[in-house]
Amino acid sequence: MYEVLKFIEHGVHCRQSMDCVQGTILLNYLKENPRIEKGMLISWFRELAVSVDQYHRSRSRQNYRYLNPCSIVVSEEGKLFLLDMEAPDNEPVMKRMQKRAVRNHFVKPVYEIGTAGNNDADLFAYGRTIQFVLAYSEVYPALSRREENRLARVIDRCTGETRKKYADLQQVLKDLPPVPKPGTSAHRLIGNGSARVRKSVILAGAAAGLTVCVALGAGEDETSRTAGSRTGIAKEKDAGYISEMNAQRAAEKAGLAAVTLTESLEKQRFAEEMILVYGRVMELEEDSEKIREAGLKKMELEMQQGNYEQAIQTAKIVSEKTGGSERLSALIGECEESIP
Repeated sequence: MYEVLKFIEHGVHCRQSMDCVQGTILLNYLKENPRIEKGMLISWFRELAVSVDQYHRSRSRQNYRYLNPCSIVVSEEGKLFLLDMEAPDNEPVMKRMQKRAVRNHFVKPVYEIGTAGNNDADLFAYGRTIQFVLAYSEVYPALSRREENRLARVIDRCTGETRKKYADLQQVLKDLPPVPKPGTSAHRLIGNGSARVRKSVILAGAAAGLTVCVALGAGEDETSRTAGSRTGIAKEKDAGYISEMNAQRAAEKAGLAAVTLTESLEKQRFAEEMILVYGRVMELEEDSEKIREAGLKKMELEMQQGNYEQAIQTAKIVSEKTGGSERLSALIGECEESIP
């Protein structure tokens, strides 16, 4: 059960109330349910925008301040609610949101706050939240090109990537794609739908999103952990999935002759991003098993790039924090043999 905020509309006015709902924190929900039906996803984005707008109107335009995947509850009915951050029972969630990875990704830098509207901070967090959800989920049927473009524009205008910024969530609601009617584009279910290419502005949040997932993983309740849940540490299938999408975009624009080169460049770029992500995991994580797993992945990527000396340095850090292991010793041996 979570204490959440609900709102009562009175004409142009809005009043806040509280309630308790049975549900799951959005971050945990995405880990256990990465495949999301398109109508539900777009409905979520609209529900979230409505809730934040209601909060602003009920609080004289005051910012919610803590908008991110940890402050949103998915009810058993599949509806989204904002956590009541003043409720004592929600204090454990508050502690998770104080982690540096969350602040870096979802909190607008202090020096930028106030440069636009009064709710600039919440608009920034809203844009980053939908960017995170899109980067972390598999949507079916696939988003249309028009829907991708509209969502990319919303993210840009929320996060300040374009000069034309939003002033409030009412403007966001006008730009969000409409919720598709049941049965629309049913033939494009996941399978061939997963081959759709997301806008680069959406994928831009993937690496940071993975860091957030891992950083918050240490604070999960045991009841939220299942054998089938996705971890925040990047898997080979994630790298392959994103590389495949980027390769397809290159093929569409430049023909099949460009695919090989594009794949190579994208894999190199993604590997560099993941090395940084695994390094952050090693800094932020407290669980020795997760540190070891992240360290081994970081070493493998560094070795693939021929950076054997850096891989050995990574091994030393892993050894100091977690102790040795057979796999670690084997990788160190491979590095030493490969160094001229």
